[in-house]
Amino acid sequence: MPVTFLTDFSDKLSPMLVKELRQGMRARSFTMLFLGFQILMAFILLTTGASFDSDNAGAASSGIIFTLFSIAVLGIQPMRGASALSSEITANTIEMMVLTRLSAWRIVFGKWIAIVGQSALILTTIIPYLILRYFFGGMNLLGEMVFLVLIFLTSMALTAVMVGLSATSTKLARALPVVGFILLMNVVPDYLFRRGLGSGMAFFALSDWNSRIVVFSYVVFIAYLGWCSLSNGTSAIAPAAENHSTIRRLVALVLAVIVCVAGHHPYLEPELVMAFLAFILAPAFITALTEPAIILPPVCQPFLKRGLPGKLAAAFLLPGWPTGVFFTLLLAVISVGGIVGAALPSPPSDFDPELMVAYLGCFGSLLLPALLAAHYSKQEKKRFTNFMLFLVASLVLMVCLMMVTGINDSEEILWLFIWNPPVLLAMLSFSRFDDHDLALAAGAVDLVLMALLLGKALLGYRDYLRVFRESEIGMTVDAETSDSQIPGS
Repeated sequence: MPVTFLTDFSDKLSPMLVKELRQGMRARSFTMLFLGFQILMAFILLTTGASFDSDNAGAASSGIIFTLFSIAVLGIQPMRGASALSSEITANTIEMMVLTRLSAWRIVFGKWIAIVGQSALILTTIIPYLILRYFFGGMNLLGEMVFLVLIFLTSMALTAVMVGLSATSTKLARALPVVGFILLMNVVPDYLFRRGLGSGMAFFALSDWNSRIVVFSYVVFIAYLGWCSLSNGTSAIAPAAENHSTIRRLVALVLAVIVCVAGHHPYLEPELVMAFLAFILAPAFITALTEPAIILPPVCQPFLKRGLPGKLAAAFLLPGWPTGVFFTLLLAVISVGGIVGAALPSPPSDFDPELMVAYLGCFGSLLLPALLAAHYSKQEKKRFTNFMLFLVASLVLMVCLMMVTGINDSEEILWLFIWNPPVLLAMLSFSRFDDHDLALAAGAVDLVLMALLLGKALLGYRDYLRVFRESEIGMTVDAETSDSQIPGS
């Protein structure tokens, strides 16, 4: 019987995946990362036994493994996706890929899974080192395996974020996550070495319901974040006649409703409900408020075919920032109802107003740059870029005000800048401000910003109504034409 050898990728795999895997694994950046990672791991772990006593060697080796793996897959690998789509857009090769019958989703998914596959290769090379670490003793096998898998899943989500952002026309949007990766590199070593590895691994061993709920919720969130990022990147390179926004908004709506309903459970605290809603709504708000308002009849026709319910749903689910404002308002109302419903069983004194200030401040921090982007964006493709610029400017203003008030000891002047919602978040750090007053101020600022943004959206929605009328006329003409071609009609 002849022996066959696997010499090439299967034809069943996506051609985009095969192309990116070949190019990625041959790239010098991945080769240097892979070889450097192996050399460092081997050298450090082989010297760990001599540097630590028998009781600490196991914890030290685990900390080294997780730290080096985090640097590789949470920092370096996601940043390799910063030019995944921008390079194709710059070289004008997207159209050529579409001619090969590759959809926009398959292009984005292929580039993402190629980088994830390289990270998975790094993950598999850790197995020999984990076997060596096992002989050092004191290993919480389940906890360390779960923690390792969570690091890899986080890497998948961060890679999706970078691949999705790589479709933007500005380098600022692609550079901002790099700052987050650098900060993340300080979190993992601090958690592993300063807070104690044993207690952390005991939590990840999933021995109680609290740890299971937290780990499961985290996995759901990063999966949702990664999918939203890839879907947003798909929308950026897809033709305007394709609608990728409706499914994103429906998923966010369903998740928000599920959290609000679950928030009525007596064992789920209002603070936890607010955290879940913030994780779900932040990506949904950013994508909805920054989508280009480019609407075509083929996108409207599926809604018009469903009559009045379809027209009402179109006001919230059609692509574009005007409907995104209506959708944001709908989600905001649902989230507030869920938070209030979760807080009703508890006495009002048990509810921490600081959390409400933080929630409303974060919400307003997205509304202000969205309002400025809606007013100053002349080109629809630049809306997300302008949003990011205004968001960074508002944060810089907040930092400058904090520095000035810290030098002059004049915190009261911050009240003059509460129109910039990040300032409300900064005011939480000063004890002289009453949390209830800050909550009322944050609510008032959010209402004003939402009202102004809603007015801009109503003006922009007039173009949608015009396209609706054109689509209805076109559907009527098509129906009459098809009826006239039927014999005997």
